[in-house]
Amino acid sequence: MSWTRAAHLALGAVIGGLGGGLFAWLHLPLAWLTGSLLAVAVARFAGLPADASRPARNALFGIIGIALGAYFTPDTAAILVSKLPLVLLAALGTLAVGAMLAPLLARFGRVDIATAWFASIPGGAADMALLADSYGGRAAPVAVTQLLRICGVVVIMPNLFALAGFHGEHPLASSGAPFVPMNLALVYVGGLVAAVALVRIGVRVGWLLGPLALSAGLTASGIGVSGVPAWLTALAQVALGASLGTGFGREALRSLRRFLPAAILNVLALMLGCSLVGVVLGLIWQESIGTMLLGTSPGGVAEMSLTAKTLGLDVAIVATLHVTRIFFVSLITPFVFRLLHRRRNTPGE
Repeated sequence: MSWTRAAHLALGAVIGGLGGGLFAWLHLPLAWLTGSLLAVAVARFAGLPADASRPARNALFGIIGIALGAYFTPDTAAILVSKLPLVLLAALGTLAVGAMLAPLLARFGRVDIATAWFASIPGGAADMALLADSYGGRAAPVAVTQLLRICGVVVIMPNLFALAGFHGEHPLASSGAPFVPMNLALVYVGGLVAAVALVRIGVRVGWLLGPLALSAGLTASGIGVSGVPAWLTALAQVALGASLGTGFGREALRSLRRFLPAAILNVLALMLGCSLVGVVLGLIWQESIGTMLLGTSPGGVAEMSLTAKTLGLDVAIVATLHVTRIFFVSLITPFVFRLLHRRRNTPGE
């Protein structure tokens, strides 16, 4: 690693940490993640060479996964199995909202249907961009739209929930359990092994899902893992937020300035449509509306699960809903796209 690269990473870490610390001092929801995200995004847009380390982010994803896995107690696991229809409908419903918005994005954003489709489906920025490119679409608009979606949800949802007074009574399981460094280290190493295995078979979010699955499996079996101290969770959130913030450079946004208004409207419509799905399913199944809104929101599994943890909502249900959607995104969205759009449309059709 060059000294210049190291300096850029150090600058991003310092700016992200200061942003997270400021938001924590202001007692804002999901402070360390949103604060670091916005601070680094502003720095990048201002022309500062703030950067973030992807390997560090991936490594710290394991801490978040272990903390979230502590919510999958034996009682919770049994409840989740009984709610399988709710989980499946929520995942399919939110994907259907994205699919219905794709033609509108193609029309008003003046892009081809492949680009619009993979930009509208709530998935990972890199995954969806690669899929769009493989089907003849444009990777850059997809990546920017997905980043706008994730960052917009991360910034907007926690603050709206705080203003609306959504708050549950679920305990902070991982922070309440005793901190046993050796236990945490062992689970962390095992989680990294699982993460590498998942990534090698193409599950890009495996850096989170591997440790989460191991932690959840142990907890659901009645085996206590370890509490995760608040400072370690905060460090992981800063790394995640800074990584998201680096996606907002001047050049990336300038090259897509004509597409951005349609992308922003698409993100807002997706958030509204997914919220409607969550409210309807919550009322039918008599679930907490706050939990269902987070579970069906088009945000990432880590960000929305952390929000649920902060607000005392049901982390296990939120995480399960998002993991199920990730599975469907990987499994069926390319197939559905090929089924619905057998020919490549021209831009603006």
